[in-house]
Amino acid sequence: MFSVLKFIYIVFRASQDMINPNINPLRHAPAHIKYFASILLSCFWCLAFGLYIGELLTIGYNMLGHIAIVSMVFATWAVFKSMEKVYSPRQGSVDYLRMPDRSSRCDELTDEQRRELAGRI
Repeated sequence: MFSVLKFIYIVFRASQDMINPNINPLRHAPAHIKYFASILLSCFWCLAFGLYIGELLTIGYNMLGHIAIVSMVFATWAVFKSMEKVYSPRQGSVDYLRMPDRSSRCDELTDEQRRELAGRI
């Protein structure tokens, strides 16, 4: 019994390492290559399981579903990366609270600075 549990644990750990993007062989590839490889692998897995089960009529729908899911995963990743780049705090201030010329806005000033600015205006 212990050897069966050990085998299940080893298979589980190997699958976790294969899925982990920091460990798997695709970690150094560009994003468009990762996308294409993921689509290709998902379609081949759909084909393999479809042939194994014998559901030859639904393989195409299954492949389209996998293409949609993998595409949305990559689209979500791209949106998160772009939002992180735009709205990440830099040098202790929040970048979206600044003017286009990077000068500070009124809402970043202290009360004394606001009074001084109001007096100058």
